Amino acid sequence: MEKWVTRELAEYAVGTRFEDYPKEVIDAAKILLLDNIGCMLGGSQSKLGQATLKPIEQMGGSDEATLVGGRCKVPTIQAAFVNGTNANALDYDEVLFGIGHPGSSIIPSALAVAEWKGLSGKTVLNAILAGYDVGNRIGIGIQPTPERLQHVWGVGTWQTLSSVVAAAKTLDFDLETTMNAWGVAGATAPLPNTQKWGWDLSERPLHWVKEPTGWPAWTGTTAAVLAANGFVGNKYILDGHNGFWIMAGSDKCDYDVMTRGLGSEYEVLTNIAIKPYSACRWQHPTLDCVTMLKEENDLSPEDIKEVNIHSFAWVKTHELYGPADMVDAAFCIPYTVTQVLMGEPPGLGWYTDEKLESEEILNFSKKVKVTVDEEMDKAYFAEDRLSARVEITTNAGDSLEKYVKIPLGDPKNPLSKAEIEAKFRSQAAHCLDAETVDTVVNKIFDFENIEDISTFMPMLIAR
Repeated sequence: MEKWVTRELAEYAVGTRFEDYPKEVIDAAKILLLDNIGCMLGGSQSKLGQATLKPIEQMGGSDEATLVGGRCKVPTIQAAFVNGTNANALDYDEVLFGIGHPGSSIIPSALAVAEWKGLSGKTVLNAILAGYDVGNRIGIGIQPTPERLQHVWGVGTWQTLSSVVAAAKTLDFDLETTMNAWGVAGATAPLPNTQKWGWDLSERPLHWVKEPTGWPAWTGTTAAVLAANGFVGNKYILDGHNGFWIMAGSDKCDYDVMTRGLGSEYEVLTNIAIKPYSACRWQHPTLDCVTMLKEENDLSPEDIKEVNIHSFAWVKTHELYGPADMVDAAFCIPYTVTQVLMGEPPGLGWYTDEKLESEEILNFSKKVKVTVDEEMDKAYFAEDRLSARVEITTNAGDSLEKYVKIPLGDPKNPLSKAEIEAKFRSQAAHCLDAETVDTVVNKIFDFENIEDISTFMPMLIAR
């Protein structure tokens, strides 16, 4: 075997200590924790969220871990699944490039296990950081070629490793148990189903499994629980010509990417984008352009004759009129552009039945068209760059244009701490009273001083 990368990554994860992280890294982890919990709270009140929450609540079981935005505790594995799914329900959760939503598999796993075992905030933050640093590198390292991606793509599949890294670290496993857990997780990860979401118009609406995020959290947490009880996994799960990369549907694997910069370059600082809009990240450069044009020119929907979007090819697959449901709408750029131009704040309010059934919204959305820009398409594949140019023609005959090379929320164009906190508060308000929201925010920003997070998690039960 040329390189035993599984062991090298596991040794790193086992050896990380909270005290060794720079303050800016700890602060970034807390920001991601805040954002992800906010997404869980908002997502839990959506139709997708309720379809996930209700059956798990009804099943009941051991009171181990909190259903965020729900009304009870359930077994740890169930909580990781529900909270992971609901963190992504509104497609408002952070993203790694365009290849997945790691936090929505990492954070629910770490929180559920830590609440079950009565562990500290420091333990959770350490586990979250290990999950990002190892899991993201695996995800980036196994991305397929553009040619392979057209047929098989495992968005969410690799996040099973992100989850199990966090769960194993939370439980303070030794090296052998960690590697067993990783092996079990890798062998049971969700299928690489991204190209079968239902992108073709004949197959719409898109399925609600999406990325997924909850299934990796469920699988990774389960793998850790089993390994803690002696269940044996393949300790070479990432390695060789038949390693996880090819199991996940890829046609290439870069082991150097998986290990480069470990311990000195932190994923929470470099590659994570926090979303300002509750829609697929591919749409965000367009939504930035539309937001700026609206605000700079004081546009109302009545002023607009047509909206022409120029972006990369994946955005063209989002050119749909009359989405069937909330998931279909989150991947429907005429619909989300319309929400921005009509002044609706992102989040749960974009996806109400009233809006999805609105003839006014449908008719306006037909003014929005998408054209593929070849240079932007090349930049997407060559540089992982999301960009867009939008032209708005007004009824008065004016032609307005805006170009965005790096969308808001990217590490190179970040949201401020105040903006992320405001996003959290807007989502938390769907479940929690104002006093509880204040308390939760303060607790998260002081998370390392919580001795037992089982005193914190019940605050996230819906009021």
